Amino acid sequence: MGQAGENQAVLFLQTKNYQILDRNYRAGHGEIDIIALDPQTQEVIFVEVKTRTHEYYGDPSLAVNHLKLRSLIKVAVAWLKQKKRTNDFRFDIVTVTPQKIEHYVNITW
Repeated sequence: MGQAGENQAVLFLQTKNYQILDRNYRAGHGEIDIIALDPQTQEVIFVEVKTRTHEYYGDPSLAVNHLKLRSLIKVAVAWLKQKKRTNDFRFDIVTVTPQKIEHYVNITW
C-alpha cells in the first residue's frame, strides 16, 4: 500500500511540474519518501507520503509529528551534503486516500 501511495504522490507532483530528484533516500535510521525540485521556487522539497485506505483515524497528515519531522531533517541534511546542493529547501506532506490526494506545503512553518 505504501509504495502504491508513493507512486500516486510522484504522479501528482509531476502534474504540478515538480522534478523528482530521488525516492526512498535513507540515511541512518531515517528515510525520505520523495525528494523533488519545485519549479516555481527552485527549492528542494523533502516529501513525506502518508497513505491510508480510509480516514477513520482522521487526516493522515496528523501522523507526522515533531519526532518524525526531526528524523526528516537529519536525513535531508545528509542528502543535501551528499549531493552538494545549496538550494533552499522545505518539507511537505502528500496524503493519499481513496477519496483524494492532498499536498501540505511547508509543514515546518
